[in-house]
Amino acid sequence: MPTRSVPDPFAALIGARIRELRREKDMSLSQLARASGLSKGHVSNLENGLALMSVGTLQAVARVLGVPMFVLCMRDEDESFSAYLDNVLREEGGDVGRAAERLREFFFGKPSGQGRGPG
Repeated sequence: MPTRSVPDPFAALIGARIRELRREKDMSLSQLARASGLSKGHVSNLENGLALMSVGTLQAVARVLGVPMFVLCMRDEDESFSAYLDNVLREEGGDVGRAAERLREFFFGKPSGQGRGPG
């Protein structure tokens, strides 16, 4: 997998979030690598901001960590939104699918006669 010799600042931010979420789930580097279909070295490079990240790689990692892919890309200034996302996920009992449905309704509106009621 292609890598950098010096971490990219945004890639390092994504990597730090991956590491944080992995540790919250009490997963080892090897467990995340195996579950996502990536090598342990590549996951290590991701976490250190050295790997060139593809959308497919981020999607695989996000799936294993149980978060929407965009959560991996959030910056510190997005933390108030992150707190909102955490709250929605908690309200939905950790069900990522139901939380995603609520977020789609929030951002794009609910098609008439479909979906669940507000909050």
